Amino acid sequence: MHARRIVFLIACLLLAAEAGAVDWENFRGEDYEEPAGASGLFLLNPEDNIYGVGIGDGTWLKNTPVFGDYSLSVFYNGIEDSFYSAVGMTIRLMPHWRFAPFVGGGGSYNYSLSQSSKDSTTSAIHNTKEFEDQGDSYWGGHAESGLRVRTAGGRMLFELMGRYVWTSLKDGRSYWIAGISVGAGI
Repeated sequence: MHARRIVFLIACLLLAAEAGAVDWENFRGEDYEEPAGASGLFLLNPEDNIYGVGIGDGTWLKNTPVFGDYSLSVFYNGIEDSFYSAVGMTIRLMPHWRFAPFVGGGGSYNYSLSQSSKDSTTSAIHNTKEFEDQGDSYWGGHAESGLRVRTAGGRMLFELMGRYVWTSLKDGRSYWIAGISVGAGI
């Protein structure tokens, strides 16, 4: 056990020395990035009555399959019986192919634009249970996978994806959503 700690400490020192060797004053992140363009997204989950729209702006790390996407969305969450505005970030592994499968993960903050009713009965309209923190803002983490298709000219893209979201709310109110996206395939 003691030997493992020593090996771990040596590895950390080597990594710290490598990071210290970078000329941070002249480092420009733009030299390692290439824009991927903007996109629009439709979100849906008919089972839990979750529907929304969003916009995103993507960036590739140059010469890698690593893709990042910042997004803003507005959606209705039937589990919470509330409207939300969200800001999020997703990192994907996705090749630069015309038909590109991807897998990724990320997180978001979902700000509640409306509070659901706090009475102790079950909502007959949406068939959801009432929770103490129902309708509150929450943090979400997600895993996703899907397929991106670029047109022959490469100027447009279409995506189909599935996402599973874990929430910071009590009582395990996680959910899945499907997404359809259209954007500029820069």
